[in-house]
Formats: sequence, structure tokens, C-alpha cells
Amino acid sequence: MKAENLFTIIAANIRMNYKYTLLPAIALLFMIPLIYGTANLDHLQSADCLERMAALIGIPMFTPLIRQEHSRSLYEMIAFRQVSLRFIVLLRTMLSIIGSILLIFAFEIYMKMCGCSFPLFPYAFRTLAASMALGFTGLLLSSIVRNTIGGYLGAFCFYLIVQTGNSGELFRPVTNGIQFMLILFLGGISLAILYFCKDSI
Repeated sequence: MKAENLFTIIAANIRMNYKYTLLPAIALLFMIPLIYGTANLDHLQSADCLERMAALIGIPMFTPLIRQEHSRSLYEMIAFRQVSLRFIVLLRTMLSIIGSILLIFAFEIYMKMCGCSFPLFPYAFRTLAASMALGFTGLLLSSIVRNTIGGYLGAFCFYLIVQTGNSGELFRPVTNGIQFMLILFLGGISLAILYFCKDSI
């Protein structure tokens, strides 16, 4: 693939998805100080804020990545493209990962300015892992049921289960560190997403 073609594909996918990924995630981050205190937190309180609240950006950043392909009329046009859907999903996922880490860093810098005390870089990447667990769950369910709303509902249900269930410790990487089982979970769910993101409906 020529470099200019790749840049064209990247630009087109950013234009198509930013309204459904970046803008809702930014709005969510702006709401956090209104519902969860973000001033003068120690490292444990900061970790709790990041993994309970900031990690939620993973749901809008990843769940709607194949929203366009759920429309049969639009899919019939997309199906004739030369680039496979799996490549497009990988590309969109990488763009969302980059966008997520930038938003997380921005929110952490805001918390630092509010007097919070925590290690910036480790907590940022741990928060990214938590957000990817939520977002990848939504994206997988969305690809299985071929409905973005179903993906959102599944991701929020998963979030509630994690927050209230016994398995929640695994999905609290900011507090507990990124465990090997979480890496396996993310790897397995990534493979499942690619399996269900086929070029036919």
C-alpha cells in the first residue's frame, strides 16, 4: 500500500469517527469533576478516580468503531473497497488507543494541577488498560450483535459487574497494577474482535 493511500485512509477514518469517539470521551472527562472529587487526592484516591471514572472513556473510544458497517446500505458500498475490514478495525483501534492515551494524560495533568499526588506515566498506561478492557468488550459485543447500542449496553453492564463483583480486582489495574490475566483477557478479546469483524454480513 502506498504511503499516500494510507494517509488518505487514516484521514478518512478520523473524520468519520471523531464525532462518535473523541467528542463523547472529552465530554465524559469534563463531567468527572462534577461527580467525583479531583482535588488534593493521594495516590490511592487518584487511582480509584482514574479506574472508576476516567477509564470509562474506553466505551465511547472503542465501542462504535464499526458503527458505519452496521448499516447494510452503507456496508454494500464499503464491501467493495480494496482494504479489508479487519485492517480498518486495526487502524481505527490504533487511532483510538492514541487518542485515549492523550486524553488520559490531559486529564492526569489537570488532576496534578488540582493538587493530586500520583505517578503520572504508570497511572496513565494502567488507566489505558482499564479503558481498553471496557471498550474492547463493547466493541466485541457490537461486532457480534451487529448493533452499536448493544455494544454500549454490554460494556456498561460489564463495567457494573466489574465494580460490584469478586472479579473486580483483576480489572482494577491502576490500583493493583496490570496483571498477566488482564493481558490475556485483552489479547483474547482482540482476537475475538478480529474473528467477528468479517468482510461479509
